[in-house]
Amino acid sequence: SPSPSAMAPRLLGSVCCPLALALVLTMLGASADALVLTRIAPAPSTRTSRSAPPLMAAVRKVTTAEFEEELQDCSTPILLDVFAVWCGPCQLMAPQLEQVAEKLGDKVRVLKVDADEEPEVADTLMIRGLPTVLLINDMSVVMRAEGALMADELLEIVNYHFFGGPKPKSMEPTARQ
Repeated sequence: SPSPSAMAPRLLGSVCCPLALALVLTMLGASADALVLTRIAPAPSTRTSRSAPPLMAAVRKVTTAEFEEELQDCSTPILLDVFAVWCGPCQLMAPQLEQVAEKLGDKVRVLKVDADEEPEVADTLMIRGLPTVLLINDMSVVMRAEGALMADELLEIVNYHFFGGPKPKSMEPTARQ
């Protein structure tokens, strides 16, 4: 499969422009986890006031255009779940994500993108397994994880990556026997 840097011109020329997707993935070094989402052109805003962002007390499913707009607003970090309706682990994780969204309130925007309905987003973000959780802060992917996570695990990684909390137990090295 082609490298992300080799795919960027194709994405820009054939996918991004017709869909007005304002994302370019730039590799930082050789790590696939260190991606930066870069603005190509400002997305039109539908908000009437920038003083009070909407409260995000629940998970919100977004389209490509809505996700693009959410990326432009760097006021709060984003927890993004890329899922599919046919995916068993995705369905298992859905209520866990709702619990996390309720606990975090307006501190973090919790969004979902259906990989089948929005394949350009999934391709651009190099989603290879479902569910995939991405933590995005200031247009940078700061963490990604594949596989279902429970609410306590999600809260630990969000607190660690966004708010300077303790390192999650799941990130600690395991002792070999």
